[in-house]
Amino acid sequence: MSDVSWLLDEQLAPRSPLAGRPLDARALAAAEPILEVAGIGAWQYTPGGNLWWSNQTRRIHGVSAGFMPTLDLAVNFYVPEHRQIVAESVERATQDGNPWDLELAIHRADGERRQVRARGRAVRRRRSDAIYLLGTFEDITDRHRAATLAARELELRTRTETLLRDVIGGIPAALSVYDAEERLMLVNEVYRDILPGNRQFMVSGETLADIITRKVMANHYMPEVSADDPPHVRAAWVADYLRQHRAAGYNRVFHLRDDKFMQATTAISESGNIVSIRTDVTELKRAERELRRRAEEDTLTGLANREVLLSRLEEAARAEQPGFLILLDVDFFKAVNDSLGHAAGDLLLRIVGRRLRMLVGKIGGAGSIAARLAGDEFALIINRDVPPDQLAVLATDLMNWMRRPMLLGASRYAPSVSVGIAPFPAEACDPKELMANADAALLEAKRQGRGRNVVFSAGLAERVIRRTRLADALRQTLAAGKLQAALQPQQRLHDGAILGFEALARWHHAGQWIPPSEFISLAEDVGLAQSLGRAVMEAAMTGFAAMLATGLEPGHLAINVSTAQLLADDFVDIVRTALDRHGLPASRLEIEVTETVLLDRSIARIGHTLEALRAMGCTLAMDDFGTGYASLSHLTSFPVDRIKIDRSFTTAIDSEGDHGLIARTLIGLGRGLGLEVIAEGVETDNQRAFLLVHGCTGMQGYLLARPMLADEALPWLARYQNGANRPPRG
Repeated sequence: MSDVSWLLDEQLAPRSPLAGRPLDARALAAAEPILEVAGIGAWQYTPGGNLWWSNQTRRIHGVSAGFMPTLDLAVNFYVPEHRQIVAESVERATQDGNPWDLELAIHRADGERRQVRARGRAVRRRRSDAIYLLGTFEDITDRHRAATLAARELELRTRTETLLRDVIGGIPAALSVYDAEERLMLVNEVYRDILPGNRQFMVSGETLADIITRKVMANHYMPEVSADDPPHVRAAWVADYLRQHRAAGYNRVFHLRDDKFMQATTAISESGNIVSIRTDVTELKRAERELRRRAEEDTLTGLANREVLLSRLEEAARAEQPGFLILLDVDFFKAVNDSLGHAAGDLLLRIVGRRLRMLVGKIGGAGSIAARLAGDEFALIINRDVPPDQLAVLATDLMNWMRRPMLLGASRYAPSVSVGIAPFPAEACDPKELMANADAALLEAKRQGRGRNVVFSAGLAERVIRRTRLADALRQTLAAGKLQAALQPQQRLHDGAILGFEALARWHHAGQWIPPSEFISLAEDVGLAQSLGRAVMEAAMTGFAAMLATGLEPGHLAINVSTAQLLADDFVDIVRTALDRHGLPASRLEIEVTETVLLDRSIARIGHTLEALRAMGCTLAMDDFGTGYASLSHLTSFPVDRIKIDRSFTTAIDSEGDHGLIARTLIGLGRGLGLEVIAEGVETDNQRAFLLVHGCTGMQGYLLARPMLADEALPWLARYQNGANRPPRG
């Protein structure tokens, strides 16, 4: 129960109507209906202690019409915290005549809390010093609630607006809002400062079209569009911008001035406002560009890579644009790289790349590029129509340009290049086939002796087709185990004894013998070198074992092995297994390697394999000695037992200019190192006599015997060791 709810049940004795008669009762009675219309109650307090309430005042307090209040009862209607305020206001008015106008709270008789406006003042009677108090009483609960709600809403709105400003100001992205008529309503500081000078364009109330047009004229959207573009180009760009900006789900990346990138997205509200977000993605785009550059560029030379080259060829094919593809190899790069060092080799490639880039700039049309494909192989796409009869001239100019001397550290070097050219467009020829054509031309240039250029032609195409068919046939021959091995004997010069036989690959296909120079290089090009080597070893050991089985003495079996075989992890095991299968001791097998094998980058790995073979009991020979770039250090660093003089130096013994000078020097070198020396290609008695006089260990060549298949070599050896057809001793 409230502080004043007890008043409802209080029984008050009626008072005399004359006691405490109201001041100006007629005036109050006349004013009361007017005050009630306004919802305002009245009251009067007389010096005699009588308190009068109007009907409206009673209704506000929730008491009956017969309720007779006293001052104390009236004060007790107020909530406890306001009673002292009322008491002090009454006291001041009585003493000083000060009026009061207060908004306070009461508890009605039924306990309901109401907000009221209580006003009062003191009135002194003219004919006496008596002081009367009178005033009004108004229920302002609804108004107070409305004001409180409004205040709360205002506070919430203020807080929300503050929060929104803080959020907008704290957003790292650029934000702008346009109304349904595309006039700028809101923009944050980040948007204003996207680019220097951008702030002056972002003015509230300006239309989007006007803002964008002015920014175009200020070159904000370069390189996409600039102030120097024709008016119709600028207008079209702005129109496209506005069209996309108005579309739902708008999302694009702008390339702005100063190489800046901004991602733009927009959202359209139900009211039609366009909210635009701009996010600075400059670092991301630059990182993407750097990744793309790394993916598309050769890291050593900065040229394009193979993927970019093929892509450009596809573009040229779609456009049916005339031009030509050039493939270029740096001749003897391996020798330069290994003799002068990897740093010099890399410098050579960088200089070649720089020269090719300059060449493309001079002779190439739009879209022409230079690329590095792998190692020392480069390519050019020249989008330019050149008459077929001028291509060779252009290639010669290119080779001369590349042949200019350069410094590789302290060494002066003039590089030689081999060039293959394939014109395009070519009928029914896609980019990969065009690459194959240029590659075929390059291989032909190398076959002709390097430092040459070849333009792909119908004749060359036929040779490519033949080469492709031969590759398929060779693969089938090796799989079927039908490759053969010829054996050519080696003779010791001072007594004529047979030192051994060299195994030489032989392939009979389609009714003819295929030249070894053709199918051996083919096997290396198509990845069959290891299979070919195993097949030759198998066929040679079969024939050699047959000689031993008949009681003959064939000496050793010399087998030439390729770099691919020596780099195979299981090569030593393959050799050991083959020897065991044929019942041959390892001491009967001689492994021949060429000088170029010893110049391979994987020389340490090859050396490990040769050491393992030597430890197993095999002997080692260096074939074609003097034709490559091996140094004396290779002879002393590897366990070589003998060297073989290339046939070109043997042939020179009969020439007038050389008179065997090189052969004599090589024999002396070998003897000085304690190595046996075998001369290849001996065809005349004069050559044999020369070699014998100068201390050559042995010989091999047509003077002794041609290479023979195993079924011919066995009877030949039998006749030879029985004294038939045996050359005289030295």
